[in-house]
Amino acid sequence: MKSISIIKEKAAGEQRVILTPREIALLVKAGYNVIVEKGAGENVGIPDKSYAEAGAKIASTKEAWTASKLIIKYKPPVDEEFQYLDKDKVLCAVFHAEGNPGLVKKLLKSKAEVYSYEFFRTKEGVFPLSVASSELAGQIAVIYGAYHLQVHLGGSGKLLAPVVNAQPLKVLVIGYGNAGGAAARLASAMGGEVVVLGTNKEKLRAFQAAMPSGTRCYVNTPDVLEREIRSADLVIGAILISTYDTKPIITEKMVKSMKPGAMIIDVTSGYGPGYIATFDRETSFKEPTFKKYGVLHCKIDTLPLAYPSTTVDAMSQHLFPYLLDLAASVYDPTLVNDTAEAGKIVENGKIVHREVKRHFEHYTK
Repeated sequence: MKSISIIKEKAAGEQRVILTPREIALLVKAGYNVIVEKGAGENVGIPDKSYAEAGAKIASTKEAWTASKLIIKYKPPVDEEFQYLDKDKVLCAVFHAEGNPGLVKKLLKSKAEVYSYEFFRTKEGVFPLSVASSELAGQIAVIYGAYHLQVHLGGSGKLLAPVVNAQPLKVLVIGYGNAGGAAARLASAMGGEVVVLGTNKEKLRAFQAAMPSGTRCYVNTPDVLEREIRSADLVIGAILISTYDTKPIITEKMVKSMKPGAMIIDVTSGYGPGYIATFDRETSFKEPTFKKYGVLHCKIDTLPLAYPSTTVDAMSQHLFPYLLDLAASVYDPTLVNDTAEAGKIVENGKIVHREVKRHFEHYTK
């Protein structure tokens, strides 16, 4: 029987669920037997009854994990769930495994076939499953920045809003992809003076043409960044990826030159030292900022968790067609699914993704 299990997220602070009843009904219509772990959607206001009405069977943790070959989650399993994984299971989630060698070791030991959404790639080189979460992260970064610029929170006391006779707040966005583009658009809509830096002048020109006329876009060079960051009230770092070998872009000298009470938000939140030299640690929802050289710093790697209901609504619709294609290829090995294959990270106890392997070897030397 073609069966798919939807697992409840149990990691600390995680409230999301991978699919809503709207998409479950479509899976059932496509001929799949869907099992949903009890309470999977309760933290975002989706009761078990809604999943049952969509055609799913509500099951215990053990039954949900053991009843299906294909297991679909939002985030990686917690320790006690690894007992259910073996060579006959296909597991899908957002793993970000390249920065977590301990997680990779557990996946290897399980011998399961593992797919990570963020690595799904089309033949055109697009990573389609990162779009929704990146856009949300970029938008939430602007909201977080606007909030924390309040003077009693350590900010400059400047408001990101169109206020008559008041100078607009300057928002500097580094990157113009899914996260950077979303941040720039929202900051502009909120009345900010937006400056965007990027590396490809042709793509940057096309991006600028789609933005409001007051938006300024420049090719990112050290001189340009040094000039623009001095007058910025809010800096949003949204480069594509930051790993252990990414060179710093924003230097300590640049941060020292910023205005007191300004703020930097690292949306990329990558691995290793990162591209912003003054981030010596991550922050959290409980303690979202720290101050260095008079500048607020924020680096929360799960910003969309601040708005789980909206995130689930957007992600479920966005992921569904790709998960439907993956399910088809899992139960019919004759089907070729190159997009999903690009997202496979572990299989039969071996790392099969180049970036995950490269990082794993670095961290386990």
